[in-house]
Amino acid sequence: MKSSIRMLSCIPAVALCVTFAHAQPAQPKSDATTSTVVFVCEHGAAKSVVAAAHFNRLAKERGLPFRAVSRGTKPDAVVAPAVRKGLASDGIDVSTWRPTAVSDQDVRQAAQVVSLATDLPSTKPFVKSKLLEWNDIPPISENYDAARTAILDQVRKLLEQLSEAAKK
Repeated sequence: MKSSIRMLSCIPAVALCVTFAHAQPAQPKSDATTSTVVFVCEHGAAKSVVAAAHFNRLAKERGLPFRAVSRGTKPDAVVAPAVRKGLASDGIDVSTWRPTAVSDQDVRQAAQVVSLATDLPSTKPFVKSKLLEWNDIPPISENYDAARTAILDQVRKLLEQLSEAAKK
């Protein structure tokens, strides 16, 4: 499968008052902003959670003004137990996170939207310019460590690109 990374040209360089939180409890309808990356997987309970959790950890460590949320196209009721356990072993607590459906508002307000092997309404004009597709991430249910490694590689690349774009 193909992984594509396109950068968004309208990332604000002055988005410096973003708070970083490892927790993503049940959220209001939309908390995405122009300095937010929205990770979306089918159930909002595995790949997008791993991506958002590690993105937030790395962005905070690097002092970057970005944060991430995870969303699902058909959200489960809870984060997958294997994901909670795997992230806990990395020192990240997602026990209060709840899978949330991706909304049009999430997508409109986000700096970047990353689809992890799920279909988003890419025909909508507000999605096309900010959509990245990471379709080559292995299924978490088959091999958590391989999926985690692939997600972390992509997250690091994305953070580097966002950081460079913010400097301009």
